[in-house]
Amino acid sequence: MQNYRKSLPPLDTIVFFEAAMRHLNFTEAADELYVTQAAVSKRIKQLELWLGVDLFVRSGRKLVPTEAGAYLAEKTGMTLDYLDWAFRTIKVPAQPVVQIASVTALATFWLQAKLRDFALSDEACPFNLSTADELGDLLRPENDLVILHGEERLPGWNLELLFEEEIVPVGTPAVVKNASAQEPASRPPLLNFARMAPNWTDWPVWIQRTGWTEFEQNDRVDCASYNQTIGRALRGDGLALGALPLLADEIASGALVAMHDRKMITGKGYYIAWPQTRPLGEEAVRLKAVLSRMT
Repeated sequence: MQNYRKSLPPLDTIVFFEAAMRHLNFTEAADELYVTQAAVSKRIKQLELWLGVDLFVRSGRKLVPTEAGAYLAEKTGMTLDYLDWAFRTIKVPAQPVVQIASVTALATFWLQAKLRDFALSDEACPFNLSTADELGDLLRPENDLVILHGEERLPGWNLELLFEEEIVPVGTPAVVKNASAQEPASRPPLLNFARMAPNWTDWPVWIQRTGWTEFEQNDRVDCASYNQTIGRALRGDGLALGALPLLADEIASGALVAMHDRKMITGKGYYIAWPQTRPLGEEAVRLKAVLSRMT
């Protein structure tokens, strides 16, 4: 078996050398390592004596790597990066960070406000939020909690219903007032978005399923995303399809008016999911419980 204690130099000299090589300056390397310039110089000299070769040509404050120094720098840099990755992979944080992912619309109009309330509460714990609309991007194994739109079955994941999806046309009071104008030219345009999944409801799907074919005569404006349709609806640019209760605050404030007589219940819902393959940590369990009771 290799005896690394005899075949390797003191390992702290490698860390000092790698920092000095990146900065090509002992003082800057010392600042990074929180030691004195003399300490860095001493460690480099110790490594050079152990190797029997010079690693730098010293020219005033500037360091110029020798051929041996450049060769060693490439190898030690890769080795320290690999060790850093290995230790980060297995090290348990002092306080684990809960990884939570969400569909974009829910994060924008519901989740972020709830997470803010949670972060300010006595139950708070560290968490990271990421957003995506592709199911594969949401259901990554490293995510502890996932907030998604869909149905009640998802292989490999536990699901808990947050609320059922209700789709209703929304707009500013002035826009909704003109929504049923007799002349189609006087009606507001329909703010539409590109569907990224078969179970999303856009205006053609809504019209087909509800039978409100008079909306087919409205002009349509294509938007980049669902969120953009709501943003443009808030500006009075037309009618958007709003998912309830995501827009509860906007409707309660009067910024948007919901045409409840045109409401459609899709049979889908918004769920909080967590993997079946591993138990949730204490912090993730606490965050899940808080989000569940905030619906």
